[in-house]
Amino acid sequence: MNSILLAFASLCIAVISALPALPAALQPRQSWTIGYWAHELTEYGCRPIIFVWAKATIEPGNMGNTVGPLLSDGLKSVFGPANVATQGVDYWGFIETNFYPGGAPPWGIYDMQLLLSAAATCPDAKIVAAGYSQGAALTHRAIEGLSEEIKERIIAVVTFGDTQTFQDGGHINGYDANRTLIICNQGDLVCTGTLYVFPVHFDYVKWVPTATYFLAAKLFEDAAVTPWPNGSFVFPNVTVPPIPSIPPAPQPPDAVPSTLPPLPMPVPRNLGAVEDVLTTVFPVGS
Repeated sequence: MNSILLAFASLCIAVISALPALPAALQPRQSWTIGYWAHELTEYGCRPIIFVWAKATIEPGNMGNTVGPLLSDGLKSVFGPANVATQGVDYWGFIETNFYPGGAPPWGIYDMQLLLSAAATCPDAKIVAAGYSQGAALTHRAIEGLSEEIKERIIAVVTFGDTQTFQDGGHINGYDANRTLIICNQGDLVCTGTLYVFPVHFDYVKWVPTATYFLAAKLFEDAAVTPWPNGSFVFPNVTVPPIPSIPPAPQPPDAVPSTLPPLPMPVPRNLGAVEDVLTTVFPVGS
């Protein structure tokens, strides 16, 4: 019996090996952010825009289930899903890891630095980053430890419920404050140097349009000086509205802009589709 099973297994392997490989152009492409995970940089390679996200404490996956997926889809709504590679930081955000020096675990800091460094190897990509709660601390520690060359490749950064706001003086050490938006709700005590968590700490989804348009505006500003190569990116037919002046963190409830138009709604896609015909799709490995 064993010899029969072995022969059958060998036959299956031979048949599978003889099948032609799928061409690169038919490999699945990234689309809207579905679920709690995103590995579009590591799975699909370079894209015109690379978005690196660090989730909050005890959120699922590497994107979480609150701000992260919505901010990712906000950028994809503006620029097109195939033009944005969303990459979550794979780290275990335990409650206890908030107590590491700097507010984040060393392995998470290292992983985010690896991702940002890998993104910087894409010669024509523009990089943005963001983090929430412990993920905001991770963003501080990761970016401040990068080389100046890689920091210059990061176009803009947003943090939410930032546990290092007070400790770092309302900015990310060694990074341009004009390209940074730190968002902290008034009354969120994690922004004042403590780790006392109250319901206001979970109320950051309302800031997603502001953060999206802030990142988009910075990307367009940079593209006006250093445009993407001809043919590698089709500018979306959208207008990024001016963002009303946002006071420094912590922001009072009435600081949430009321004049920003809603983000375009994601169009439902066929999850089995291998091409996104509505946007420019880059060759795999480009």
